[in-house]
Amino acid sequence: MWGFVVAGLAVAVWGIVSWVAPATSCRGVEMHQGDTCEYSSLTNEKTGEVQRYEDRVAVAREQAPFAVAAGVGIIIFGAVLIVQDSRGVRASAA
Repeated sequence: MWGFVVAGLAVAVWGIVSWVAPATSCRGVEMHQGDTCEYSSLTNEKTGEVQRYEDRVAVAREQAPFAVAAGVGIIIFGAVLIVQDSRGVRASAA
């Protein structure tokens, strides 16, 4: 049960870090300001579409709040399990 709390904290912290300082890459190579990345399909066909570093960072920042919310949700779930477990222990002890 405490594992849920720890996992939730890890996910939430990861989301916050991604929000504050997002890192992005293009086919495994880290991108920096001013870099571009050409899209490719699942079959590695070049599509001609290009995404800028700034576009990728913006997408990462848009998605980070969902990671934070998921982390908080996992923490709450773990906390509920812990509370229910402690109530069950008290009820059986009485």
